[in-house]
Amino acid sequence: MFKYEGISCPHCGEKFKPTDEILICPDCGAPYHRRCIEELGACKFQDLHAKGESWQPPQKAPHEEEETKYDSRAPLRCSRCGTVNSRDKLFCEVCGTPLNREGPESGAPGSRNQPGADWQRPPHQMAYNPYTTPFGGLSPDEEIEEIPVKDLALFVGQNTHYFLPKFKDMATKGKKVSWNWAAFLFDCFYLFYRKMWGPAIVTAVLKLALSVPSLVLFYNMFFLQMGLDMPSGEGTLTLMYQLSNIFYILSLVMRAAISLFTNYLYQRQVFYSVGKLRDRKDSPEYSTLLTAKGGTSVKAVVLCIVATLLFSFLSSIMLLASISSLY
Repeated sequence: MFKYEGISCPHCGEKFKPTDEILICPDCGAPYHRRCIEELGACKFQDLHAKGESWQPPQKAPHEEEETKYDSRAPLRCSRCGTVNSRDKLFCEVCGTPLNREGPESGAPGSRNQPGADWQRPPHQMAYNPYTTPFGGLSPDEEIEEIPVKDLALFVGQNTHYFLPKFKDMATKGKKVSWNWAAFLFDCFYLFYRKMWGPAIVTAVLKLALSVPSLVLFYNMFFLQMGLDMPSGEGTLTLMYQLSNIFYILSLVMRAAISLFTNYLYQRQVFYSVGKLRDRKDSPEYSTLLTAKGGTSVKAVVLCIVATLLFSFLSSIMLLASISSLY
């Protein structure tokens, strides 16, 4: 932060800028522009030098500080996420934090000095932290590919502090590859959770296809443990064993590919969906549409788990039917 921000040169009265060349009086510490001190020839605070005192920046009057702190005509900015809310809002429309309306009009003069006044005021709001806010350090009014960050946050819902900086990085640098641990660990389940229907279905089908050799080996081992002849021949078992090793490696490669490209695919889906909804940005239900069309879906994850269990159940039924046919 600039040390002399908001401080004016004692000679010319202009406020210092970070690019200015500033000279400091060695006796009292008063700052000057180089051109100003050269024009003066000496520090103008000779009385401070005689007293052995130091220069102090001018203090604002109390009413000026109050006006700077609060302006009843200005919109209310959330103290937590930075979102600008209209004056009629009681809570931030993005993160839900109570909006601080404390100002010169919030009570009678001198009310702060009355007994019990502190108990009547709402608690102080959490300070703005760009790394824990819904926007991940971005301004809610900033645009990425002509779409406001605020709209993207409403559509994404969960983990906006992670995705929004990723989206900006991809848009500005043209990056398509970034690692997503959740996608690597949960593959198709995570894609269903993020409502990425196309990639989720393709991944689920590939996952089932890659599990076929292992499933065949499992069936044969089950027959062997039951003391029955294995339904597959030796050549088939050898082939399935080799394929199971190859398909295991392919499944890891698939997981890695999913984790590398999930953020990019999700970004394109979000921008495409929000772009279509932007045609209705002036309608009262625009924010509701963003949250309804976007967000996450636990229901889809549950359905995917049920489908996986159903596949295992049907496989078991087929196994039992095969055993019964041998008797």
